[in-house]
Amino acid sequence: MRTGGSRSWAAWATSAVLHALIAALILRAGGRAARRALNAPPETIEFDLDIDVDRPDIAPDPSPLPSPREAGRGDKKEVGRGEKKAAPVAHAPVASSPLSPPPSSPSSSSPSSPSARPSVGDKIDLSFGALPDDVKGRFRGAPPPEETLRERPGRFDVDKLRAALDRDRDAVNNVESGRVDPLLYEYLRGARSRFSDTAKKLAEQIELGPGETMHAWGRGYMQSVQERNSGALGARADTPREGGGDTRNEISPAADVLGQYREAGRQAEVGAEERRAEVCVDVAAGRETKVALRRGSGNAALDKVAVDSFARAVAVRPVPPDARRGLACYELRISAFRMPPLPFVACSFDIGITGPTCVWPYKKVTSVKGKLLSVEYPPAEGARAGSPLIRKPR
Repeated sequence: MRTGGSRSWAAWATSAVLHALIAALILRAGGRAARRALNAPPETIEFDLDIDVDRPDIAPDPSPLPSPREAGRGDKKEVGRGEKKAAPVAHAPVASSPLSPPPSSPSSSSPSSPSARPSVGDKIDLSFGALPDDVKGRFRGAPPPEETLRERPGRFDVDKLRAALDRDRDAVNNVESGRVDPLLYEYLRGARSRFSDTAKKLAEQIELGPGETMHAWGRGYMQSVQERNSGALGARADTPREGGGDTRNEISPAADVLGQYREAGRQAEVGAEERRAEVCVDVAAGRETKVALRRGSGNAALDKVAVDSFARAVAVRPVPPDARRGLACYELRISAFRMPPLPFVACSFDIGITGPTCVWPYKKVTSVKGKLLSVEYPPAEGARAGSPLIRKPR
C-alpha cells in the first residue's frame, strides 16, 4: 500500500515539473519576440507629388489633372535615414518657331489649363444652385397647360365667396343699424298697399289638407324644442316663478292654461306653409330706377305681383337728386296655417289693416308680410375690390 501511494505522488510531481518547464520556455520565446519588435528601426515612407509652379519660363504640363484620390496616393518609395529627395529639374524654355501658334494670354486660357483648374485644397460646390442654367432647366417640369390656369366653370374662388358673404352681411347690418334712406321705406309702404289684396287671395289658395296640417304642426313643435335646447327660450323653462321657498308649493309654468294655448298657437304659426319672393330696387339719382326679382317663390303669380307693386311705387315717387345710391332688397311673404284642436276662441282687432279677426280650432289663418331685408351701398373710392379670407375683429 505504501509502495502504490509513493508511486502516485512521484507521477504527480513529475507532471508538475514538466508543465512548469514548458510554460517557462513559452514565456521566454515571447519575451524575445517583443524585444526584437521594440529594437527594430522605424520605416520611413515618402510620397512624390508634382507641384505646378506658375512661372512664365516653364511650359504648362499637358498631362490631365489627377483625381483627388490619385493625387493623394503618390509613388511610395522606401528610403533610408539621412537620404534626401532629388530636386526637380527645371525645363529650359522652348523657342517658338514662326509656324507655331502664339502663346495664349492668361485671360484667354482654356478651362483645362492648370491656372484655371481648381487645386486639390479648394472646396467644390455640389449644390443645385451651382449648376448651369441649362442643366437646371432639365430638372424643371414642363409648364402647366394654359387651360388649367384659367378659371374653370363650376369651381368657385374662396376669396370671391367670402367677399360676397361680407357684402351680404354689411347690407343686412345697414338695415339693423338704421343706415337707410327714408325713401326706401316709402317704396315699401307704397308697394304693400298695392299687393296686399292680391297677396291675400294667393295666401287663401295655399292647400292645407290633413297631411300638410300635421307637417306644419310638427315643424312648429320641433322648432320650439330646438329653441328651448339652444337657450333661446331659457326664460320660459320649467323654473319656479318666485325665488326662494319650497319648490313643491311653486306654480309650474305648464299650469297656465291660457299661456299653453298661446304657445300652441305660436308653434302652429311658426310651422306655417310659406311662400317668399325677394325683389331688389337699384336706387340712383339722375338714373332710371330698376326693379328685379332676386329670388322667386315658386309661385309665378306672387312673383309678378311683387315686381309690379314695387315698380309702380317707384314710378309714383321719383328719386331725389341728393339720394344716396344703393341696392335695396325687399321680401314679400304669404303664409297659411290651421289652429290646433284646442277648445278655445280668440278675437283680435287691428285698426286700419284687417279689422276684427277671430280664430277657433282648425280655422285657416293667412297673413301677408313685407319688409326691407338689406341695403347694399357701393364701395368707397380707393377701397380694395377683394376681401381677405380672414377678417379682422371689429
